[in-house]
This record gives sequence, C-alpha cells and structure tokens, in this order.
Amino acid sequence: MTVSAIEFSRLGPPKLRLYAMRCGSCNTLQPWWEKFHCYACGAERLTEEELAGTGELTNYTVVYYPPRDFLGQEPYVVGHITMDEGVVLPAPVVDTALEDVQLGTRVKATLRRMKLGHEGDVYYSQKFVLDTPGAEA
Repeated sequence: MTVSAIEFSRLGPPKLRLYAMRCGSCNTLQPWWEKFHCYACGAERLTEEELAGTGELTNYTVVYYPPRDFLGQEPYVVGHITMDEGVVLPAPVVDTALEDVQLGTRVKATLRRMKLGHEGDVYYSQKFVLDTPGAEA
C-alpha cells in the first residue's frame, strides 16, 4: 500500500502497516488488496491480519527501464516476498548490490519513500531489505 506524505501525516503510521486478509471460512491468507472475497473458497468474510514483516525472496526481476514515477531509481529490484505467514507480496528490495540479491534470501519490511508524484507529492510504502543479523532497517 502506497500513501502520500500528506495522507500519512493525516492518518498516521497505522495507515502503512503491513497486513494481509484472512478468510473467515477457510482460514486462507490473501494479499492485502483482496478485500472483498476469498479466491480459495469464494467467501466474502475477510479480516485484516497484521504480518510480522519478515519473509523470503522467492522470485525477482531487475528493472532497468522504469515507469516515469520511478525514473532515477534504476536499476532496482522488485521481488515476490513469501511472508513467514505464507502470503506472497510483490515489493522492492533495496539497500543491496544487485549481485547480492539471491533467491531464498531472508528479507524484512521497512518503511521508505516509494516515489515522487507528478506534482511533487512524496509517497511512502513498504520496501524490503536483507534480513542480516544485527542490521537495522
């Protein structure tokens, strides 16, 4: 989930917490954007469940030619993160050299600036960094 600095200051840090949606019928965990029905069983009773923020990099790509909002950040890594709770989320992996990014690497969530909007608005979202013992996000 990405929000502007203005929205972040108005709604506060809880707006940018990392969560998924749990199905009340089959107990399946869905990504946060699946708010209205469960793709496993079709039920419509989903509730938010906060995630611990750690997981494993299970797939990734390096972006060399980014969309306009991300110009100047290239090259950067966007990966599929399999969270410890089992749900898979797409997210950028930052603060590491491209040659150090490997499948199976442990990662943890951190709140970072995502992009600058067309009119100078700053947007924040969750990104992931390598989860090395003793390292701070």
